[in-house]
Amino acid sequence: MEIDAIDKLVFHVIEQVAADNCDFDKVIEFVVSFSDEHSLSQEILLKLSSIFDKYSMHREKYVISRACASLFSGKAREDALMDAGKTAFLLGLDKLAVREFKEVIEQNPQSVEALCGYGTVLVREGKNNAARVQYEKALEFNPSHVDTLYNYGCLLLRLKKLDEAEEVYSRALILDRKSVSAHCGYGILLSKRGQKTEASYHYTRALELDPDHVESNFRYARFLEEKGEPLDAEKHYIVALKADLDDPRPHLFYARLLAEHGFIHGARVHFRCALKLNPEDVEAHCEYARLLARFGHRHEAEVQYKKALELDPGHFGTLKGYADLLKEKGQYVAAEEIYRQAEFFKRNA
Repeated sequence: MEIDAIDKLVFHVIEQVAADNCDFDKVIEFVVSFSDEHSLSQEILLKLSSIFDKYSMHREKYVISRACASLFSGKAREDALMDAGKTAFLLGLDKLAVREFKEVIEQNPQSVEALCGYGTVLVREGKNNAARVQYEKALEFNPSHVDTLYNYGCLLLRLKKLDEAEEVYSRALILDRKSVSAHCGYGILLSKRGQKTEASYHYTRALELDPDHVESNFRYARFLEEKGEPLDAEKHYIVALKADLDDPRPHLFYARLLAEHGFIHGARVHFRCALKLNPEDVEAHCEYARLLARFGHRHEAEVQYKKALELDPGHFGTLKGYADLLKEKGQYVAAEEIYRQAEFFKRNA
């Protein structure tokens, strides 16, 4: 019976993608072969993809979407590839996302959505010039594509081309006054320029449109903290964390806020969360170590300083903090050596 075949397919996909070392291409091959063998229709596969999406089962959705791309042709294949590319990007599977977006572009060189998606992956890989080429191609084909305008604005902001970024954000908002991302991006730009009133307007407008928007809550919290309004900032950090517990940035900045105001237990919890999500953040290790040292947790502080120095042996703040800690512990010879290293790296920097 068809329902038994679907159950078997779903169970196998869920089981296979749960593995940390999952070979997605092998699972995709299985889905394609199984679907052919049991004559599963396009409608059934698309329905499965939709169900996985509804329940945020992104790894499963990626596999089904990519399998659909192998089984379909024409516009249906293009749509399935776009779904697979977006889902791979969401999962942080950048190589797979690039593969899917490139296949769409090969099939349809004027696919603005694929060019924009490819550009976004390139930005995350630090390939800013290559990303700019993709965004500009997309805007040649469709100057009114709001997602491309927003992402291009973010890239220009990162490249410190503020005037160009402002022009792009303005265009995006003329086209779509309800673009939460464009309001947020424009708020970031205006905040960097010191235009506090205008920045506040765009942050609050973004949050009126989507109260749970992670980036807007996070950026507005930082904005409020800089304005000297820590209680209001805390509210927005909490909203950002509730909306996405897997983003290390709200954890880190909330930890800093709590530490600054003496809430040590809460600060420790969020420093640990930030470092679990991003264990290679040298600055976070260093700051957490300083907090631990300040309140007498010397052994734990030393562990954090050592982790930071494994990642970056020349990190001045860590070297200075570790030397201070060793001095407090009476290890003067070791402290002196670390101080010398700190001065050496400082001079060279």
